[in-house]
Amino acid sequence: MKYIKRHIKKIELIVEVVFLVALFLLGFFLDYKYAASLFWQYYLFMAVLALILLLPVYLQSRRKQELWLFIGFNLSIFALYFVTLSPVKPFMQFYSDIKHGMTIPEVQSRFNQRFPKGGRFPQPLGEFIGGNEDVLEKTDPVVYDQHLNYILDPNDGRYNAEVVNVYFKDGKVLEVKYSGD
Repeated sequence: MKYIKRHIKKIELIVEVVFLVALFLLGFFLDYKYAASLFWQYYLFMAVLALILLLPVYLQSRRKQELWLFIGFNLSIFALYFVTLSPVKPFMQFYSDIKHGMTIPEVQSRFNQRFPKGGRFPQPLGEFIGGNEDVLEKTDPVVYDQHLNYILDPNDGRYNAEVVNVYFKDGKVLEVKYSGD
């Protein structure tokens, strides 16, 4: 018991670091699987969890090392934004790049920026449907005459895939839909 009382601060620090590492690994997994670092809610969620862990000890002891742990943890989580762990992140960035009114070559240019040929990740499957202005297809309230379909899947595009559908009318983006895994 004397040993624990004498070394309680070191034990607290070790426990905090272990939990922060586990929390970082959770954040790493979320970014790898879902590209979570592209969303502000991810940072808020991770910061709140770290705060729940560190705040009680800080309020009790007022040690600055708790603040440094909190700042270090948040900086390491923020660094994940700049690291591309899987092809899901550039695929979601490609989806975000597509704006209403863009032309087909502009969309394809953005796609090639995110997935260059011979790049780190293979290019997702792309399929152009349409081109016949006599036939207009209707999806919900949207009428379009051309459609680009991009499928990202590391194994097989028929299932377990991320899909971006880009609908065009008169060669300009009318609507973009993202279908996650």
